[in-house]
Amino acid sequence: MFNRRIRRPKEQEHIYTKLTDKNEFGIFESYKDLFMLSLVVGYLEERRHPFKDTSEQLHWQVFKERTDEPIINMIAFLETQNFMLLNSHTEEHFVEKLTIAEEYAAGGAEIIYKLVMEDEKNALQNIIDYLQEFEEIQNEQQLKKKRLKENLNL
Repeated sequence: MFNRRIRRPKEQEHIYTKLTDKNEFGIFESYKDLFMLSLVVGYLEERRHPFKDTSEQLHWQVFKERTDEPIINMIAFLETQNFMLLNSHTEEHFVEKLTIAEEYAAGGAEIIYKLVMEDEKNALQNIIDYLQEFEEIQNEQQLKKKRLKENLNL
């Protein structure tokens, strides 16, 4: 594939450092693991956070073709409805797909960090509980209803 690295917002360096620090409350093995969960959470919560300044970038090679890339592809397609992002071998489409992932991951990282910081000793359980709230959702319409209820505080 192309020699492109995955960007992370510079202002979130503390999030990645703290959540992967095994001497503290780091519950993630790697920046890549945190990035992937942040991507999914950012998409589910419609938190796409564009950014310019970046921290150390992640090598594309650390992302697994069989597990990580399908998630990145799925979210890029759901965001754009453009099949070309999935099947194209152009650098332009590759960059667009990764930009979508980077921006959703930036939005999701903030949510995950907040969940962890609410109760650091129960951080992993907080994240599990949060993710289980999405378990009953079977389609986009149910997800929209869930968001509406939350926005209305019902």
